[in-house]
Amino acid sequence: MLITVVVGESRPVTCAQVLVFATGADRVPPLGFPVNPTLEFIHDAGRPSDRLLPTANTCSLVLRLPVHSSYAEFAECMELGIIQSPVFGFA
Repeated sequence: MLITVVVGESRPVTCAQVLVFATGADRVPPLGFPVNPTLEFIHDAGRPSDRLLPTANTCSLVLRLPVHSSYAEFAECMELGIIQSPVFGFA
């Protein structure tokens, strides 16, 4: 599977959207989350990766971020992944 990323136009991503993407919750629970959220980076040892977009495990509260060669490409992939996540699985 090949994903083409066009770097350029920026879309606003809110903290609330990141929270929903990473945890599935639209706000922090009053007593906090049952486990501490963690952040992982996806490294592919210099080979081309098919993992360009961020992923999340909302059960164990893990946000996985792919490593890119430039910040602009990273930001574009993050925005694309987070903004499109609410429609994942809908045709």
